[in-house]
Amino acid sequence: MVLLTTSGTTGEPKFVIHSLATLAKTAESIEHWDLDSDQISTLFCPMIHASGLFTMLASIRFGVPFVLLERFDPDAVLDAIERHHCTWVVGLPFMFAALLHHQRARPRNVDSLRTCLVGGDVCPPQLQEQFPSFFGIPLRSVWAATEAFGSLTYGWQPGPVSRIARGAQVRLVDDSHLLVARGEVGELVVRGPNVTIGYWAGPGQIKDAPKEGWFHTGDLMRQDENGDLWFVSRKKHLIIRGGSNISPVEVERVLMAHPAVRDAAVVGVSDPDLGQRVAGFVQLADRAQSVVLNDILAFATKRLADYKVPETLEIIDNIPRNALGKIDRRLLLTMIPEWESRETETWIYSFYL
Repeated sequence: MVLLTTSGTTGEPKFVIHSLATLAKTAESIEHWDLDSDQISTLFCPMIHASGLFTMLASIRFGVPFVLLERFDPDAVLDAIERHHCTWVVGLPFMFAALLHHQRARPRNVDSLRTCLVGGDVCPPQLQEQFPSFFGIPLRSVWAATEAFGSLTYGWQPGPVSRIARGAQVRLVDDSHLLVARGEVGELVVRGPNVTIGYWAGPGQIKDAPKEGWFHTGDLMRQDENGDLWFVSRKKHLIIRGGSNISPVEVERVLMAHPAVRDAAVVGVSDPDLGQRVAGFVQLADRAQSVVLNDILAFATKRLADYKVPETLEIIDNIPRNALGKIDRRLLLTMIPEWESRETETWIYSFYL
């Protein structure tokens, strides 16, 4: 058996158990990610995480030549692509952002690339928009989890969208575990031979084994008319304001669409009247320090329903992220009490009840 840690974005990291059987099936399922013997992959994700281990096993399974790097270094990755004519790359959003930055600064010949997949977190829309201009191919999103890798494959459209892999068992369900109608938001649950057997609770102990084989991912999605699955939010991150559900991902995408914003994060703050209120954080782009927060809020107000617009917005130096590049929302929440002790003018309120 192999134990892999989760990212811990919704609590303490857990040890995910994979058996030889689930590892083998996971490796086989990555065939749906265009990985075959005609490709040359470059592998730089840490082997202690699912993305690194599973893609290496898949490369071995399909006889794919691969360039294995000791650690992620954007210049080393770009040099490897140029030198070895690599065609297949998978990584996390912050990795592709770094690759884009370094390719801009010192271009390499990356014409060999055929498949670039980004997963592990929602990819910023600007990154997907800018990527083809410097790499010649789209940067496509794909959903995966340490517990269930390979049940979905990459989406054709920009945005946090994936497709159900051929033969995968996938459902969207409500809190009563009933199927939701197409177009409605539900929790993604998956079943198959690639799914974890449970979490390690000690020597010889397994907890939270998937019931009847179905693993509840904790990710909320909706299925469009084409059958594609659009990520909405982590279930534990969903903001419920006055009975209305708000996806922090949706609000973050709008904030990051403002030309002065480099990065953004949104959290729900407890409120005795509404249950939660929306609080936003932005990291400004270079040479954007003169931007007034009211301008960003006005921009968001035109593009969001009124109840989704952040009621507070704060400029911070960097959006805190964990080792895998995911937003550290728990750390952001610890910053809220500091706001409450500041002068009133540091709070920016949107104009709705």
